[in-house]
Amino acid sequence: MQIDRVTELTITRIYKQPREFVFRGWTDPRLFAKWWGPGMFTNSACELDVRPGGQIRLDMTAPDGTVYPFRGVYDEIVEPEKLVFTGGSFLDENGHPQLESRTTVLFDDYEGKTKLTVHTLITKAGPGLEQPLSGMEEGWRTSLDRLNRVLTAEY
Repeated sequence: MQIDRVTELTITRIYKQPREFVFRGWTDPRLFAKWWGPGMFTNSACELDVRPGGQIRLDMTAPDGTVYPFRGVYDEIVEPEKLVFTGGSFLDENGHPQLESRTTVLFDDYEGKTKLTVHTLITKAGPGLEQPLSGMEEGWRTSLDRLNRVLTAEY
């Protein structure tokens, strides 16, 4: 299905750690690889070049062993307040992403904690991606739960 309407999602969470540390959870490849992705997925490769125009490379591995590459570019970085990146996944036989998105992440001070707001806008969805799109909210929720566990263990 080629999308003919905007698909987007906004999720807000409160983390007990200061925003500089939560920001680090999004920009340190070692930490990022521990939490990115839904459910029981793991990340076999994670490279983050955290600067405008810098590349994001992540290989998510599903419990059945299937690898789902994610490739992206940082569009905007305001440390420790904001990250904006575009990304793509579900690569076709020529390496072109069939699902593309633009994600904005805001890190706000909130009573000594961090209010995290994630907004994802789907900009392209090729045929056969109805299931990943329908699971987008749950995928983000489980990822952000995993982020909380990583931040709690590391802080």
